[in-house]
Amino acid sequence: MNDLTPHQDVIDELQFEPSIGAANIGASAKNGVVTLSGHVC
Repeated sequence: MNDLTPHQDVIDELQFEPSIGAANIGASAKNGVVTLSGHVC
């Protein structure tokens, strides 16, 4: 598995969940670990 798959899975879930303001959340992946950064409004 490369880092693109878990990264995209997290991005997809953040955009799917209407109660989360995903526009201000960043995600990065390294070695299969996804790290979130930003603000939840």
